[in-house]
Amino acid sequence: MAIVRAAAEEDIPRILELYRELAITTSQAELSQSSSMDDCRQVFAEFRAMPGYELLVAEDEGAVVGTMVLLIVPNLSHGALPWALVENMVVDDRYQRRGIGKLLMNYTIARAKDAGCYKIQLSSNKRRKEAHKFYRSLGFETSAHGFRMYL
Repeated sequence: MAIVRAAAEEDIPRILELYRELAITTSQAELSQSSSMDDCRQVFAEFRAMPGYELLVAEDEGAVVGTMVLLIVPNLSHGALPWALVENMVVDDRYQRRGIGKLLMNYTIARAKDAGCYKIQLSSNKRRKEAHKFYRSLGFETSAHGFRMYL
């Protein structure tokens, strides 16, 4: 049975493998960027100390098969209610359609509700049509145009 847990430092190599799967469906620019393990450990320590930031993994029979970032953001608008941001959501291709993504997203929805968030926001590359169907099946709606600038 799969579980969701906070990522540990020893999960970093596997998380980076999953990110490469995600980058293949998003942009070649992301594939060309890489970091040393020392850099990754430094960043891991930084976000572990950041309130509201959770790097999560889905684990099935001892194997990390999915990951995502959940960030609870303090806010002054909307009655000073926080909002949640989901980023870097990816499930190993071999484990898709087995409930792993739903497990991760249900965890996120519950955490956001517990934190009093008024919304959960996520973005997904326009080419990821199956992911969009999945997000819609969970109740997410396409509600805005997203813009980004790669530097």
